[in-house]
Amino acid sequence: MVDSRMERSGGYAGIAFIVLAILAALVPGLPPPPDAPVIQVGAYLAVRHTAWLFAGWLVLPQIAFFLWFLVQLRAHLQHTLHEDDGLPTFLLTGGVVAGTIALLLGLVQVVMVFDPVWQLGRPLVRVLFDIYNAGGAFIFLPTSVFLFAASQSGLRHGTLPNALVTWGYIAAFGAAISTLTVFATSGFFAMGGAATLIFGFIPLAIWTIWTSLVLMAPPRAVETTQAVSRPIA
Repeated sequence: MVDSRMERSGGYAGIAFIVLAILAALVPGLPPPPDAPVIQVGAYLAVRHTAWLFAGWLVLPQIAFFLWFLVQLRAHLQHTLHEDDGLPTFLLTGGVVAGTIALLLGLVQVVMVFDPVWQLGRPLVRVLFDIYNAGGAFIFLPTSVFLFAASQSGLRHGTLPNALVTWGYIAAFGAAISTLTVFATSGFFAMGGAATLIFGFIPLAIWTIWTSLVLMAPPRAVETTQAVSRPIA
């Protein structure tokens, strides 16, 4: 049976996740490029200390909303009479892995401003900043997984609109492309740069909001089957 109230709450959670993700990106401002000198990174962190710390903390409610969105999306995809092909579970698994990476990146972000750069030491600041940037590329692999799983399940069982399914495939491909930014430290394809925004985050944000609206739509009619007893001749 479809619990429309729970599905709607998942839709609200998806939108809240995107709003918080955008807020976390805007509050501290644009960070230095991945190949920036440690001195430049330290100066940025010193000036944006509180904003950077707050953005790192925002990862916590982001993950909470994101996971609830995925749980309700999984439930939505399972409202079908067809056999369980494992795709909704694959979706949830990819989302949990992405959420775990995000949690670790948030922790790294917070640790970077616990103490002044001169106390942490330049080598440690360099390592933490590199982990932060590289993790931003790695997170798009599980992102690609759950986008593909949701789209494939929606296509197989008709649980998502065809246009949304198509966009999900596009977003999954864009997320996979975003993982390649790990090979660049400057220019358009630099980690956390324009390529990550265009190929990774924007398609994901559109897909999440679109999917959230589907979850918030009026309840769907779901077929039910009843067992029929037949007398044995």
